Amino acid sequence: MESGRLSVSGCIRTHPEQCMCIQPPIPGWPSNAQTNCKEKEGKKEKDLTVKPIRLKQEDAKLSIKKLVAGSIQDTDKLKPLETQVAGHGTGDKISHRGMLHHANGFVLKPAQAPPKGTREIEFYETISRSLNPVDAKLYSFMPKFYGTEKISLDGLPHSHYLVLEDLTEGMIAPCVMDIKIGAKTYGPTASAAKIAQEDAKYLGTKKPLGFSVLGIINRSGQNGSMKRYDKSFGMELQTDSVKKILQVFFNTPSEDRQVIEKLVQQFSVLLSDVQQFFETQTRYHIYASSLLLVYDYKIFSDATAKLNSDIDPQISKHVRLKIIDFAHVFPANGIKDRNFVFGLDNLCKLFADFSAK
Repeated sequence: MESGRLSVSGCIRTHPEQCMCIQPPIPGWPSNAQTNCKEKEGKKEKDLTVKPIRLKQEDAKLSIKKLVAGSIQDTDKLKPLETQVAGHGTGDKISHRGMLHHANGFVLKPAQAPPKGTREIEFYETISRSLNPVDAKLYSFMPKFYGTEKISLDGLPHSHYLVLEDLTEGMIAPCVMDIKIGAKTYGPTASAAKIAQEDAKYLGTKKPLGFSVLGIINRSGQNGSMKRYDKSFGMELQTDSVKKILQVFFNTPSEDRQVIEKLVQQFSVLLSDVQQFFETQTRYHIYASSLLLVYDYKIFSDATAKLNSDIDPQISKHVRLKIIDFAHVFPANGIKDRNFVFGLDNLCKLFADFSAK
């Protein structure tokens, strides 16, 4: 990438100087009663000889964000994210207008136009600093958030990017699947046209099962190279053919069945954790978010000894699962997010059925 074609301005939002009171990003947003204004805490904290654990955690976050902010200035390390499987800039249109990857281990996601982009940024900023236990648990299922940055590409006006954890960091040959959760993929403010548009997509799985496969990357290409399955794969799925999802993701015709079983079991554990959380949380209703499932194809070459006793603990190092995309999050007002739970339940069942066969 030519450094002259990409310029960066602005800085990571570390918020060291701002009041830590979090304002509700949209009307009716759950307030964070446990978060107090920094100015009010100042007098109490000033007299302490040992820094509270909470402040140590905040300092750690700020130092990481400062490190990220400095490294972004090295634009030679920025390139299109090769493993992005859905959204703008994917498929045959991989470009700087999609997600960007930085060699230091994070990605830059373009913020959508308001109000969606504004909502997502505000949600990340709020939940990444919240002391509410529900927020903390939900954030543990999300990519780490390092703030926002303004970038100009190819001489175009500066655009906002969210700076996020790279979920494939450290992997040799990542395989990725993006599954949008919910039979309803639009929020309560959606127009009639938007509702009709969304309801017409992924007819074989969205309404019947509560999820949609947006894209898959596996390593079934020549000599283990990357092969892409775009949204057309998910749109063509029927309710009775969903087993193809995991057959493609794990490339079952060619790979070691025992290794696949271990991968399926590990993903099932991670899915169960998310499922149990959403069974009890009544703070948020989340629409049009996805689960990003990632594993390192290298596990197959590491397990050539037919899964000896040492391979089980290695599996967890090769498997990751996170919730992504938060432009449509709304207050739950004490009501369970049944739309999200419905999709999670059927996805868990898909993995359980696959493992049982």
